[in-house]
Amino acid sequence: MSKNSYHWGLVPFLTAVALIAASLLFSVSYPPNSFPFIYSVFLPLSGLATSLILIITGHFSYPRAHNRKIYVAAYTIGFIGILFFLLHSFPFIPQLNNPPQGFFAVILLTQLVNLLIFPLLSSYVKYRFARSTMLTMIVIETVFLMTMRFAPSATNWVQYLWFDSPMSFNFWIGPTVFLAVGALSLWKVSDEFYLGGVLSGCSLFFAEIWVLGIDINRIEPVQMVLLNITPLYLSIGILVHGFCRMENRVCYDPLLKIYNRDFCSKIISEQSKFDTSPPFSIAMVDIDHFKNVNDTYGHQAGDTVLYAVAQTVNNSLISQGIVCRYGGEELAVFFPRKTSSEVSKLMEEVRADVEKTKIPAGKKTISVTISVGISQRENPTQTVMDVIGAADKALYRAKNGGRNQVRSGKVPVN
Repeated sequence: MSKNSYHWGLVPFLTAVALIAASLLFSVSYPPNSFPFIYSVFLPLSGLATSLILIITGHFSYPRAHNRKIYVAAYTIGFIGILFFLLHSFPFIPQLNNPPQGFFAVILLTQLVNLLIFPLLSSYVKYRFARSTMLTMIVIETVFLMTMRFAPSATNWVQYLWFDSPMSFNFWIGPTVFLAVGALSLWKVSDEFYLGGVLSGCSLFFAEIWVLGIDINRIEPVQMVLLNITPLYLSIGILVHGFCRMENRVCYDPLLKIYNRDFCSKIISEQSKFDTSPPFSIAMVDIDHFKNVNDTYGHQAGDTVLYAVAQTVNNSLISQGIVCRYGGEELAVFFPRKTSSEVSKLMEEVRADVEKTKIPAGKKTISVTISVGISQRENPTQTVMDVIGAADKALYRAKNGGRNQVRSGKVPVN
């Protein structure tokens, strides 16, 4: 599996940038003085709806994605969104439309702190731990926000966060949190199927809302639009993450973290997106004396060796070839647009990398070698299976020739 298979999420992040630009354009094109109904009724009600949709999306995503980050993010951002639209801007209860000065800033600050927490949460935990994390955060934040909303003078401290220009230190709180979330997502969430980009996009939304102003309770039109879009954006991001994770389960081997035999079969039958037109080369890789590893060190150590070899091969060939598990301890590596002579040089480097790898197995370290057979599709009349057959025969010669070597072979002419 190549490293770019697990995307950080550049496209979702750029989508957030585009949505912010669209929100600015919308608020200018439809100002409140000309369209009061949009801002006084429609957006508060739609904000409640999108926040509720986010909670529902996060709740039903867990049985499929099993990701605590998503579960907690959906509930907390959605729940705080509901609290905001009910306690700050709900059009049908006038008593709730006069929050204390600074309450809007408290809402934003809470969301920004949440976004700093999400990347630090471990993703794959038992459901009861994910649920307890979510409930703990919601209870704490609900008590905090209700206190800020209804306790006399509870928001007085917020005046120390107000700013009136980019020259103020407080102006940069939102952008700084955004940069921190981006750095944390690159560090902690770089391989979780677009989730890093989605969380960074959410932090960009709230950072933009922050810099537009927090010092009065009058919310700018674009801020109201962004508060509607953010939960909807996160809901769609959760769905994208879930679909990509399901595709990963179908296409990838859970032990070796590379493409599985089913995906390999798609390439062989030429039903995948990969280019198999000539020149197209295949390398068959087999671990030498692998049965001895299992017999001597046990099957758990054998699995460790399998994983280490698969990852060494994969990491050595990133952007060069497509590594699949073919069966047992055998790997198939597909090389679009490469000749067998080019692949032979690459696989010789891979063979040397595997030979130098020390694999920890309990208190011992294990070293193994690989044998490699290579063949090339030279014309369209040859099938991919013909090339695999020729590469398998070359692998057999490498085994018989003393192992730990790379051999090439040609597809026989019919």
